[in-house]
This record gives sequence, structure tokens and C-alpha cells, in this order.
Amino acid sequence: MNTGHFPIPGEVTRREFAVYIVVACNRITGNLRLYIGKTGDNREGCNPIVSRLGNHFSFNPIHSQLRNHLAPPLDDYDYDVFYTTLGQYPGKRRSRGLIDLTNEMERQVNQRAQKAFGRKMVLNPRQGIGYVPAAERQKRSAFLTREREAQLKALLQRVARFLQRT
Repeated sequence: MNTGHFPIPGEVTRREFAVYIVVACNRITGNLRLYIGKTGDNREGCNPIVSRLGNHFSFNPIHSQLRNHLAPPLDDYDYDVFYTTLGQYPGKRRSRGLIDLTNEMERQVNQRAQKAFGRKMVLNPRQGIGYVPAAERQKRSAFLTREREAQLKALLQRVARFLQRT
């Protein structure tokens, strides 16, 4: 039996679109792995970050991508989560733009994490091998404003500082 405690900041209970990086550190081997994810489903809805993270440890393989990628047992790892929010959920009918934005920011974070930390460190590396028409590429690139560029850079810098201390 264990008795434990961990804090959950209130802000992670808000229904917001976000991208996040989970750092999984194996306590036995010291091996570090990264998982890049997002909140906001491609079809509808947007769960809080804390809810999405909880699903990663579910035994339902549809929701538990982190569990699906990590070598068991998952309780051999400690986890640290880094995130940045992109906007509050405006309701099903008005969320398409935020879904597209979040998808692009997740792609950007994944590609940048692979460059910064190495492809093998990322549990779910984005392949980027499919054909994307020029109009779609242009639409996606418009999402990466200076402000969002700085936001993603700050997220990756926080992860880098954390990894240097680990």
C-alpha cells in the first residue's frame, strides 16, 4: 500500500486547446523518452490537459498512446509534463480553426523536438512523408505567427532546461 500526493494546478482543468510534451524518465535505467501530444479531437470536443494525460495511462488502447509507446511497466517511470495553451474551447461548431491550429502546432513541436533532442528520444516521431498540397502547406504556415513561434520556442527551452538537470 502507498500513500502519496501530487499537485494538479487548476489551469490544467480548463477546457483549452494545447500541445504538450511528456518527459518519461525510467527510474531504473535513467532512460528518457518524450511524447508529444495535443488536446482537442480532430472531430469534436476538447478535454482539459489533465483529462487527456489521464487517458494516456488508461488500459483502453484507443486513448492510451503513451502506454502504447512505452516499454512496460509504466510505473517504472516518472513523468513530467510541459505544455502551452492555444485557446479556449469555443464550442463544437466554432472550433475548426483551433483544431487546425492545434494540429499544426503539434506537428511543429514534434519536428522541433526531434531536431533538438534526437529522433530516437521521441516516442511518436512525426514522419512528414505524406503529400500535402501547396494550398494546405500555405494555410498551415500561416498559423506559425511570431507570437506562436516564441511560444513553441519557450516550451522547448523549458524541456531542454529540465533535461539538462535530469
